[in-house]
Amino acid sequence: MSRARGAAPPAPRAAAEAAAATVAVEALGVPGRLVDVTLRLEGGAVALIGANGAGKSSLLHVLAGRLRPRTGRARLFGHAPRAAEAARLRAYVPQRIDLPPHLRVAEVLGAAGRARHAGDDALAEACGRMGLDVLLDLPIGRLSGGMRQRVALAAGLVGAPPLWLLDEPASALDAGGLARLEAWAREHVAAGGTVLVSAHRPEEVDAFAREAVLMKDGRVLGRHPGSALFELEVDQDGLPVPVPSDWRVRRRPSALLRGTLEGDDAT
Repeated sequence: MSRARGAAPPAPRAAAEAAAATVAVEALGVPGRLVDVTLRLEGGAVALIGANGAGKSSLLHVLAGRLRPRTGRARLFGHAPRAAEAARLRAYVPQRIDLPPHLRVAEVLGAAGRARHAGDDALAEACGRMGLDVLLDLPIGRLSGGMRQRVALAAGLVGAPPLWLLDEPASALDAGGLARLEAWAREHVAAGGTVLVSAHRPEEVDAFAREAVLMKDGRVLGRHPGSALFELEVDQDGLPVPVPSDWRVRRRPSALLRGTLEGDDAT
């Protein structure tokens, strides 16, 4: 069928990016860090779960283009992680970012926006999402640790590219900041984005994961739905709740989640 007169020609690169998996990892190996890791993500919110040293951060470093694998390969939307096309389509926020203490919040966010070619609207959204509007004129050195992490996340996620790589984002984040990031991530996924987050604390898993990839000693142990990560239990504590009126339902980490976070075998 011929194309209608005046219709725009197809964009091969855009079509290829849309058809490729968001993340495709095949037999990935990094000496001392990752062993034969294979993973494919099409979208949604996925947590990499494991104890310290499980390989979570190393996998994110490969996907962020910061670590070159010895064997296997990784692709983001069909592109190698170090390619400019991959950088355009992802955001990476490491566990810790040392922001220059003498710079003002507005200067940090402005620099991040220019690096990502983000406009004023994108900067305003990132600032509002993390609750930084009243802090723009303050130097980084005057902020609390939790507020610095909010700035780092706003700077890293400005423009909201389709793939977010977050390395234990709640490790230095205050409760209010965690709630804001959780809401932002939830809306990002609902709009078709992907969030891959490393976690080793139950609250991080609870905030972000709809699926979980369990890791230990650089290997993937298995992939599970979010429903397998927590169990429901009922406590009697006198609080007014529906049925019965003095009970509440509380989620607690399942044996599967506890074993993975504590470094025990889990399958």
